[in-house]
Amino acid sequence: MRALLVICALSGVARAAPGLDALVKAAPGCDAKRTHCLGLALHVAIGDSGPIATADWVTAQITGANRHFEPLATEFKIVSIDALPASALRVEDRKERDSFASLAKGRMIHVFVTGRLDDIDLPGNKIYGVAWRSRSNIKLIILSTQAFERTLAHELGHVFGLPHSAYPISIMNKTEREDPPPEQRTFAPAELVAMKPRLAWFVRAKALDDVR
Repeated sequence: MRALLVICALSGVARAAPGLDALVKAAPGCDAKRTHCLGLALHVAIGDSGPIATADWVTAQITGANRHFEPLATEFKIVSIDALPASALRVEDRKERDSFASLAKGRMIHVFVTGRLDDIDLPGNKIYGVAWRSRSNIKLIILSTQAFERTLAHELGHVFGLPHSAYPISIMNKTEREDPPPEQRTFAPAELVAMKPRLAWFVRAKALDDVR
């Protein structure tokens, strides 16, 4: 396994490596009308040409998540950002996924961004995102920059307790289908109901901070 070491990490919204500041500046904040504003800690792999993620990609992922979570009056915004080394441009196995757990500190949702996320169940294949529970029982999200706009929202659905589903409209449904088209898919009504208790518990127990 390739070692995964943090180059640098700062508390708050940080300029941890060249180019990361642009990702933060472009990303959306929270609407004052929403009940909850939950923090995202981004950990972004850095290659020779800079961060693997572009500002447009980060903005699309967070904007998409905020749109899908609107019925729960919940939004997300970046509260910290730091750099991962070039060895994190591809995440190949369980050990590499688990290694991220040591970086997941504080009461926020940690999102690790790589260029390629290998499918550990089907060697040779790739996936776009995963809500990963490490051996130390820390849950985090890993996203590939090849991910669809709805991928962060899908993985956040897992964080808030949803399994994969068979609802045609649902972004938690992974089956190939034409109806409804991808731009019309979101959480099914039953899934929104199912997430409410988990969201309430996270806030009540202060497992996640409201960062408005």
